[in-house]
Amino acid sequence: MFLTLKRLVRLAVGCAFAAALAPSQAAPWTLTGALTTHDPNIYKTSSTWWIFETTDNGGIGVKYSSNGTAWTQGTPIFSGGLSWWSSYLPSGKTAMVWAPGCGEYAGNGYCYYAISSFGSQKSAIGLATSAGGIAAGAWVDQGAILTSKSGDTYNAIDPAFVLADNGDPYLVFGSFWNGIHITRVSKVNLKPPTGGIVNIAKDSTNGIENGFVVKKAINGTVYYYLFASKGACCKGASSTYYIVVGRSTSITGPYVDKAGVAMLSGGGTVLASSGTRFKGPGGQSLLSDGSVMAWHAYDANNNGAPVLFINNVTWGSDGWPAAVW
Repeated sequence: MFLTLKRLVRLAVGCAFAAALAPSQAAPWTLTGALTTHDPNIYKTSSTWWIFETTDNGGIGVKYSSNGTAWTQGTPIFSGGLSWWSSYLPSGKTAMVWAPGCGEYAGNGYCYYAISSFGSQKSAIGLATSAGGIAAGAWVDQGAILTSKSGDTYNAIDPAFVLADNGDPYLVFGSFWNGIHITRVSKVNLKPPTGGIVNIAKDSTNGIENGFVVKKAINGTVYYYLFASKGACCKGASSTYYIVVGRSTSITGPYVDKAGVAMLSGGGTVLASSGTRFKGPGGQSLLSDGSVMAWHAYDANNNGAPVLFINNVTWGSDGWPAAVW
């Protein structure tokens, strides 16, 4: 989801992170540099770490790092906005982008992103591609590849790309309005066909969004793990976001949590929730092997500023990820 960022706050985050955690939990990485973020999408190429993020000041937000800990703010993709975006934005807004999902596929870069406004189902997921990969920076607009309107059974925001075990590419998306969905996309142009959309998680009480799927082989069985954010984002230190997970042996579900509760029935094992200082963790993404997670949380000691967190993910012998916070 979207938070209006009134200013760019650069924070040096060190031992204060560890102090906000329970003693039994490992501290997030110590990060420096450009740490203001919302809905961080983490990705790693051979020599560079990347964060793609929500922004309201033009284009698709980008950060980069040589080591994953010291972050530099980059130039946004489509920094001036694109003409078709205005059809999905409030009057006067020309470049407001939510929750991008970016990476590389078949040697080229891709970046899915959402255009919408808070509380609206009039939304679109756009796609940008870059020949030669992310670092090439040759981003080309492929237009809106999935849209929604009032009355539809889904909201076309929060896109995330994932490969099934057989190599088929899928797009996870959705927020509130029946929650999270998944659809197969073309191996040629990464766009979805008409139809074929499957609902994989919903929560009528708390709301659910920011779906992100990774696959892992556990004792010879391939599982798909659905990470998601529940609760309310975008309210600074009053945010109630928290991160949950469920899994399935099929990429299209059904997903259940560790207690066996279906994610279509509100299930989800909690991995991170508000601490004393940092509130509303959510907007999570992971490296494709499930080894590292990025997310944002709001700093109650700094006017609720949204801060980047990154942590290693520990996987238990039971095949479930441990709480990260």
